[in-house]
Formats: sequence, C-alpha cells, structure tokens
Amino acid sequence: MFTIIDLNYAKCSLPFLSNELLEKISETIVKRKKCLLFFNRRGSARTLICRDCGYQAICERCDLAMIVHTSPSHRLLCHHCSAESPIPHGCPQCHGSNLNSIGFGIQKIEENLAKLFPEAQIARIDSDKKRSEGMHFQEISEAQILLSTELGNTLSIEGIELVAFLLLESEIAVPEYDIEEKIYINIVYNARKGSDICIQTFAPKSDLIRNITEGNYRDFLVHTLAERKAFSYPPYKELVHIWVRDKSKERIKDIIYKLKNKLETLKTSDIELYFDKELFTKRNNEYGQKIVLKGSNLSPLLTEIEKEIFRNRGVSLERK
Repeated sequence: MFTIIDLNYAKCSLPFLSNELLEKISETIVKRKKCLLFFNRRGSARTLICRDCGYQAICERCDLAMIVHTSPSHRLLCHHCSAESPIPHGCPQCHGSNLNSIGFGIQKIEENLAKLFPEAQIARIDSDKKRSEGMHFQEISEAQILLSTELGNTLSIEGIELVAFLLLESEIAVPEYDIEEKIYINIVYNARKGSDICIQTFAPKSDLIRNITEGNYRDFLVHTLAERKAFSYPPYKELVHIWVRDKSKERIKDIIYKLKNKLETLKTSDIELYFDKELFTKRNNEYGQKIVLKGSNLSPLLTEIEKEIFRNRGVSLERK
C-alpha cells in the first residue's frame, strides 16, 4: 500500500515528521514490527524547493538537483559539473515567493524519534556511524525503528512492515545520475515484500511518484533512458570520477592540478572534463575533490594517465 503525504499541507509536530507518519510508526511499534525510515543528509547539503508548487532547482546541463551554497558567495551549485546560478528571489515555475532551502541533520531526526518513542529501540544505518562505532547485525535485528541515509544497504533487512521516505527530495538531491532509478528499485522491492510505503514530499504529482504508485515501469524506463541520452549519461556515454582525498587541502590541490593539466593535454575534443577548484567534500577528517570525465570511449585516455593516478596515495578512479 502506498501513502503519499503532501508536506505543503500536512500537519507536522516536528520537522519532516508529519502527524500522519507518526501515527503509522506508532501502529507499527504497537504490533512489534519494524519501521525503516530514509532520510538522506550528505554533509550539510541543502536543496531549493518551492513550497507552493514543488519546484526543485535542477542543473540544466546535468539534470541533477543543485545545492545551495553560502560561501564564498550565495549561489546554486551543481556538485556534478560545477555549474553555478544565482539563487532566484521567486519560484521560476509558479512565480510564487515560497522558496525554501531545505536541509536537516539525521542526528536531530534520531533525537526527536527517541523522545517520541522512548520504548522503541532505534538503530541508525549510516556510513559515518558504521566507520566510527561499528554496525552490528544484532543491533539492527533488535531495533524497531531503523533510520537510514543509504538506499542500497537496506535491501537485505527482513521483517520491515513500514518503509517511509521522510523527504523524497532529500534523496533526489544526491548528485548521482541514477538516483531516481535507485529510489524506484528500493520502493518497488520493499512493496513487493509486503511493506507499506509512505512517501513525504513537496511534489506529490511528480512523474517519479506517479510511475511508482501506478506501477508504470515501462513509462519510467522510457523516461529515464530519454533523459540519459539527452544528458549523455550511461549507457550512452561513459562516466568516470577521479577522486583525490587527503587530510591536507594543499596536497589535494597539487595532485589534482597536475592530473587536470595532463588530462586536458591528452583528451580528445569529444571528451568532457568538469572540475571546480572551490568544491571540497569532507568525510572522516579527510577532504576530497573530484574530476569528472564523460565521453564515448575513455579507456585510451585512462590508460595514458593510469600510472599518474595509482602512484599517488589517496587517488582513486570510479566508473559510474
């Protein structure tokens, strides 16, 4: 069963916890069943959403959600190709003024759930938590509320009665070309296992939600392939990320500039290269920067720079 909660009108006792969803969580706990709640919060990423019509700021070059940045200047930034645009004063779609920068940490969600349901054991499935504290099978199996930031690491969990997306737009904001496919697979997989699906969103009439609730896999596939072809994503073009990670920003800058200069010298005109010198990620006390390559045949170029990549500590190559 699918329940779509329109956050434009839903009553919420706490951020992203509507009264309707809280009632479903309570009913599930009373039956001593499990709830799996998804809420993505990569870093402090905030996406721009219109609370009137559900508009979300999307990169025109990549078809991915743009992220709100306030430093060194207020702007929207694509974390994939580094395209920038000013933050609009009004909604470009409905011309309303109810634009909001949406972002909220998962730890705060966990704290609020613990206060509302003190009798329920809560486990957070989170890459940072797994590294720092360790995630144990027993902790997951005993918990009644599972709070996850990761779509892919939860498909093997059994006994889930309620699966809820606290804010679908927080998942779509992940800068990955196949994120909607991952969302679709996760929801359909859990629905086929018999779980109730609850989706909270500011855009309840989106094509993604319609295709999910109506079971329109063919429409979803046709739409997805058309988008990937239009924006040169796999399977129509190859996509590679070259990551440089280190505790020192200066070392990252030194390595990545050498790589970028060599790539620009060697690459053919049909290969696209994206890089933003100001865009750093940070995880586990390490900074990271990436170079994005897109083209029909990247193998000759990657072979040319293979030694340059693998002789440097902290440099990795990801094929998408």
